[in-house]
Amino acid sequence: MAITKQPSGNIKTSVNSCLNKLSDRDTISMATNELESIARTLSSESFGPFLNCLSATDSSEKSPVRRQCVRLLGVLSAAHGDALSPHLSRMLSSVLRRLRDTDSAVRSACVDAITSITTHVTKPPFSAILKPLVDALFHEQDQNSQIGASLCLAAAVEAAQEPDTAELKILLQKLLKLVKSDCFKAKSALLVLIGSIVSVGAAKTKNLLTCLISTTVEFLSSEEWATRKAAAEVLERLVTAERDMLPEFKASCVATLDSRRFDKVKVVRETMNRTLEVWRDLPAVYQEESTPKDSGSGEHSPIRLSRSPSNGGSVTPQLKKTMTSWSPSSSSSSIASNQKRTPKGESRKPITSRSSKVDFRKNFRSRVVPCNWNDDNMLDMAADNANDCNLGNQNEFEDLSLIREQLLQIENQQSSLLELLQRFIGSSQKGMNSLEERVNGLEKVLDEMSHGLAISTRRIPT
Repeated sequence: MAITKQPSGNIKTSVNSCLNKLSDRDTISMATNELESIARTLSSESFGPFLNCLSATDSSEKSPVRRQCVRLLGVLSAAHGDALSPHLSRMLSSVLRRLRDTDSAVRSACVDAITSITTHVTKPPFSAILKPLVDALFHEQDQNSQIGASLCLAAAVEAAQEPDTAELKILLQKLLKLVKSDCFKAKSALLVLIGSIVSVGAAKTKNLLTCLISTTVEFLSSEEWATRKAAAEVLERLVTAERDMLPEFKASCVATLDSRRFDKVKVVRETMNRTLEVWRDLPAVYQEESTPKDSGSGEHSPIRLSRSPSNGGSVTPQLKKTMTSWSPSSSSSSIASNQKRTPKGESRKPITSRSSKVDFRKNFRSRVVPCNWNDDNMLDMAADNANDCNLGNQNEFEDLSLIREQLLQIENQQSSLLELLQRFIGSSQKGMNSLEERVNGLEKVLDEMSHGLAISTRRIPT
């Protein structure tokens, strides 16, 4: 069936008639289909009257009317695209008016409308959509408005074909300050917006990453479960977007997430564990060190000390063992024994440390590195070995502290469960006592009623 476009003179009458039908449960489905058909078949001259009809509805209308008026903006954008560019500001104003709505279904319709507008109306710059939403976010004091503005901004950022990352970087710095403010109540929704900005690559500087991670980690211990979940999702999306810049933050984030993976809310617990796994998959940090220069050859050989996530950042065991086995005392004793075994008739040649080559052999991953040594080198290596031992002891101490914290947390949870069980038992006992008293009262009433009935039928003498 061919679709005929509505004349602009009949638009107002048809739209108002359908809006009235939305208030009736019996005609809401028919009115919805008719309004969507009108929106798809509008001519460019009819955009203005149609938007006027949608904007004329106020908060006194029923929820289906308010929700459908916002939803039609998305249908209109999908059908006409850039032809709506001159009317973009009016469409955004209609959405912003509904952000205060107490019905979450209306706010969800606002998010869907912003997604459709950003996706299909691409001729205006991205800032034309971003600016009014940002103004609403920073100036609204109502919690529903803050939630709606945050989620609409997140939808706009993710739906934009070419978001302005430079502008989003500046916005991200402001949002990290706003989320810490006591005046801003919608913390979880704002963290969702921060996660969306992170996902498009707007956090590529080290200072911004440091501020972002430290701020997000603080909200992992929030009292609101939605805020804890949103903070974990920000860290998860950060790994996807900026994986190569995060190894230096791995240790602290993994420790924090590991301590929070036993959350009492199931959906938060699942998010924490999922985020913990992606952070654990990050590459480890590598540190390069060099041996001092040899006094004779003037060359030195670099030795790479690999920090492995499996052993908590300690030196590779094979290399550490080889370094430990070489000490100045063992070297001097071997030289003295060689001199004693030299016959008297033979000329004794001085044995220098430059003539001896030591092979350091690592696991399946490394190569043999020849090195020239003297006594000073041995002393330096022994000192480095002692430092590595101290580092290993420190890492073991940190691991033990983390385990102790986890055990303490489990003990606290068990105490809470025991307390809840005792309260339940106490309330059950009180309920049983109350029920027993009521049964006894009913028995007395029945006895009195039967006695009175017997007297009335003269079965018992007065």
